Amino acid sequence: MNKLLIISFDAVSSGEWESMSARYTNIAAFARTASVTLGVQSVFPSNTYPVHCSVATGVHPCDHGVSSNTHPFPTRYPRWITDASAIHARTLWQAASEAGLTVAAVLWPCTGGSPHIRWNIPEIHILPGENQIAANLRSGSKLLQARMVLRYGKLRSGVSQPALDRFVTACSADILRRNRPDLTLVHLSCYDALRHQNPGGSPQLDEAYASLDENLGALLSAIDNDTVVIIFSDHAQLDVHTVLTPNDVLVGMGLLDASDAGYAIGDHRCYIECCGGSAFFHPGSLAPFDTTAVLESIAASEGFSHLLTDEEMRISGRSDLPFGFSAKPGYSYNNVKPGAEPALKGNHGYPLDIAGYDVFYAVRGAGSIPGETRRGGTLLDIAPLARSILGIHT
Repeated sequence: MNKLLIISFDAVSSGEWESMSARYTNIAAFARTASVTLGVQSVFPSNTYPVHCSVATGVHPCDHGVSSNTHPFPTRYPRWITDASAIHARTLWQAASEAGLTVAAVLWPCTGGSPHIRWNIPEIHILPGENQIAANLRSGSKLLQARMVLRYGKLRSGVSQPALDRFVTACSADILRRNRPDLTLVHLSCYDALRHQNPGGSPQLDEAYASLDENLGALLSAIDNDTVVIIFSDHAQLDVHTVLTPNDVLVGMGLLDASDAGYAIGDHRCYIECCGGSAFFHPGSLAPFDTTAVLESIAASEGFSHLLTDEEMRISGRSDLPFGFSAKPGYSYNNVKPGAEPALKGNHGYPLDIAGYDVFYAVRGAGSIPGETRRGGTLLDIAPLARSILGIHT
């Protein structure tokens, strides 16, 4: 039986993978020995947590239950969905554990508290006033995390990048060498973080590319020849010149109260859940009002592109809502007013039919053809492939 290492290159598009493969040593060497699939369709909503949960389950958000990075109730500091119990479908780590295999995960989304991950350093987003180490210890492997902080904590500088990915890689390589898990999941988010801050093609992104290349080399040096490696990207990013707060439309209609801390929304008030390149209207449960008027006002607002299709609403898990809508490329939706956070230069969450918004995955080992390049497919193809590599047939 093969061991399996899955590495997430967060936010790297199909085209960016091709560019990196031509410029960076470790990525180029991996591409020569792997079968690479380009032009892969992501999952909608194309945000990190829904997509990673789809990669781990092989199903759409409507079936696994994680439709956003954060809980939908909009606040100034939204609570991220970090606990594995939020996933309502069978995950790779659950299937592996039940088959008697050992699992490790380092900053993989939605793994907090999982009883199926033996070596677990979950990705936990804290709110102001909370303690990062305490939050992680509650949700992951306590002794492991304590050891990793003592050994490699000096590599970190909070959650800033690329320092965080250096810490993630050091921890992952240590676990791979010492514990030799059957399944290891590693999330590298440096490019995503820096891409949010810089337009595509910016020289500042070279730091992220170099970080991914260096960390890939370190991870590959920590594994044995019998370990199959899958690298994939969850979504691409598009340039953003304007951040919009569509809940202002509801404020202007008298349907929502604004406050300095974002939007003061009672349990029964309508609101718009913002997911970057898309947004969803929650009608609440107040006395009936004219949803058509809301739709017309949204459609007339700056940056509006189009209503989401019935199929997009279904697969995103939002078929119970009246409507969702997409921003035009160049625009992004947020609950926080511009100027209240660092300037946003790139984002994701858009529908999947935008040119250049596709992703990739690459497989080395398990009968893959070295140097092969294919096109097409979706990220939902990874879970069944991973189960086959691990010999899991149930």
